[in-house]
Amino acid sequence: MGQVGMATVGEPDRIALDGDGSRPWAGVAGGLPGGAGRWYRRDPLGFVERAARERGPVFRLPDDGSLCVADPVEALRVLHDEEGHYDEVSDFFHLRGGRLEPRATQVAIGRAARATLRAHLAAHRERLPAVVAELGEVSEWPSAGRAAAHRFLAGALLRQDSPPALRELMARVVRRDVLIRPAGPLARVAQQALWARAVRAVAGEARARRAGPPPGGPGDLLDAVLGATPPGTPAAQVAQAYLLLFRTSVAPVGHVVAWALLAAATHGVDLAAVPAESAVRESLRLWPVAWLLGRPVLRAHHVGGVRLEPGESVAVCSYLLHRDDRHWPQATRFRPDRWDGPGPRGPYLPFGGGPFTCAGAAVAQTLATGLLAAVTDGARLEVRGGHGRPHVAGIITPPRFRLRRTPHQAPTTSRAQERR
Repeated sequence: MGQVGMATVGEPDRIALDGDGSRPWAGVAGGLPGGAGRWYRRDPLGFVERAARERGPVFRLPDDGSLCVADPVEALRVLHDEEGHYDEVSDFFHLRGGRLEPRATQVAIGRAARATLRAHLAAHRERLPAVVAELGEVSEWPSAGRAAAHRFLAGALLRQDSPPALRELMARVVRRDVLIRPAGPLARVAQQALWARAVRAVAGEARARRAGPPPGGPGDLLDAVLGATPPGTPAAQVAQAYLLLFRTSVAPVGHVVAWALLAAATHGVDLAAVPAESAVRESLRLWPVAWLLGRPVLRAHHVGGVRLEPGESVAVCSYLLHRDDRHWPQATRFRPDRWDGPGPRGPYLPFGGGPFTCAGAAVAQTLATGLLAAVTDGARLEVRGGHGRPHVAGIITPPRFRLRRTPHQAPTTSRAQERR
């Protein structure tokens, strides 16, 4: 949610030069045939884990040569950018035809979106148990998490008086997992077609709203984008900006909850005995929404002893920062209890940092906490599946698993509220 400039994976296979002029990972035992680029595209998390172990906390990524940074001091220096080394305009709003600029417009959109979602959460939070109940006793995750987040936010994402066909189309976008970029080419083509249809439909609604009267009640996310963008902004750009916010308002919340459920089952943690907020924080530590934060270089400077020139880019890797044993005891274990007291904690950037921190981070974390509390309250949970590596395409998607949620005969009293 908001204005995080996340780097993506799956770019063309270009083997970049490392800081010492050598080709990274050339000849490394265990490397995939075809070079580091294919290795990185197939398993980006495994690649950066191996790179950090063997190359240290600063190394080149093979897709575009970005300098990956997993050193806390250098990472914060990059994100806060007090020296003015990086582009001040976020790439989050990188639309077809170019970025939505200027920076002031991006900030205005983020604030308006955050206010809209925050107001909806405050007014309708008591609906979360009913939303969870609609998932049924057995549900398939992480798609169930995305569905629950969308069902709860539906009125804030699109007003009740929006065209029914548009509301159904956006529900279909969620059901068909279009919010997550698929790995296969055929699925990618089908999802791109549905996404293009959504862009056209939202653009039509944006034009209609511009020509009509203002809403009689609370506005929705599309109203927020329309109100924050200059009047002459093309409707297609408004639609793309809205859909980016739609995607990042739904998918990350569902994934945070899914990761908490899966990690708790894997590590033997009873979520009924854990504050939901602590479980969400720990889920975000292990699987940060913004796992790779890209910043384009404007002025030549050094990071970690490597000289960077204008036109290059730096990628701060919060995934590695959150899993560094030097800063997080038992870093790879799911330990919600680490958030209950003043124990040692390392760098924590699940939604980015500095001026490009996600505008909706607080809303997303609060909603995920409430949703997880509703899932765990008054029920016995059983997780089946969820093995294998996650799918990474912008955000880290958990492997599929099945959740059986069996309500207790006598519901617990106010446990969900206690964990909120």
